[in-house]
Amino acid sequence: METILEQKVHKKLGFEHLEAVEIVNKLDVLLCNYQIFFHKLQNYHWNVVGGEFFDLHHVTQEMYEKGLKNIDEIAERIRVFGKTPEYRLSEYSKKSEIEETTHELSSEYMTLNLISDIGTLTSFIIETSHTAQDNGDLGTVYMMNKLIKEFETYHWQLSSWTNKKYNS
Repeated sequence: METILEQKVHKKLGFEHLEAVEIVNKLDVLLCNYQIFFHKLQNYHWNVVGGEFFDLHHVTQEMYEKGLKNIDEIAERIRVFGKTPEYRLSEYSKKSEIEETTHELSSEYMTLNLISDIGTLTSFIIETSHTAQDNGDLGTVYMMNKLIKEFETYHWQLSSWTNKKYNS
């Protein structure tokens, strides 16, 4: 039985045009969602108030600093395929399921919203990983595995902080 990798005719990175487009489309949607999430993290970091200020201020800063690195890696992965990653703010909003919020929110609402958004991002990471796996793209699969591990940790930590159990 031949594997997907054995069947491939190796061209640029070993991917046919349609395979590359399918992978890049998933990466691009992930990038758009992550960009909106990134800006939400900055909003929450700058505007959190109340007794949980230091906790949420610290964790959102950690998350957006890691996020900036992750966003760069996703965009550069798209470039590996010879494509241009989305760069327009207007398109981020159009393509993202994650939505912007206001700044006048309680720390509990911010945290619950981040937990929900992590669930959304994780679903896009999994979809991207499956598409990459189906096309024999081990580099993208590796990248998505690292992201999954990171977001699972944040989900667990934020859920624990709110003292609630979440299955998303």
